[in-house]
Amino acid sequence: EDFYVVGTYVPNSGDKLQRLDFRVKVWDKKLLAYLQELEKKKPVIWCGDLNVASLDSDIWNCGAKHIAKSAGTTPQERESFAEILNSGFVDAFRHFHGEASGWFSYWSVRAMNRPYNRGLRLDYFVASESLTPQKAPKGKVEMLDSEILVDYVAIDHAAISLTLKL
Repeated sequence: EDFYVVGTYVPNSGDKLQRLDFRVKVWDKKLLAYLQELEKKKPVIWCGDLNVASLDSDIWNCGAKHIAKSAGTTPQERESFAEILNSGFVDAFRHFHGEASGWFSYWSVRAMNRPYNRGLRLDYFVASESLTPQKAPKGKVEMLDSEILVDYVAIDHAAISLTLKL
């Protein structure tokens, strides 16, 4: 009753980026409007497979030429996600772990990348800034940590966690 939790699977842009425009021009915009509407009442925690590797450190091979043309790593998806974060929300993992690298939540099964930790960070907890330790009102809900639980992998995605002080 102190906050909302919104769990989503964000549409993948597709192998040929055929859904990229829908993703960044429709889905992301409508989702942000929804999150902002909820936030008018109480803080929001949005979580799930968000199908975007936000930062270079979220991509094992960020220098590869195909990255800018691959679903989840296009400049358009990354910029759209940044717009959401710049609208009063924080990436919980990055809030607590800064520029940590090598922490991924997805590995291609087809390429057998898991044993080599060649992955992407696609799974997130995104929260209202008011839930950060720096901004949480005394006695209210506050984020304490966010982790990627690499020992708990279901096929191609790892579990993620968010620890809260209630």
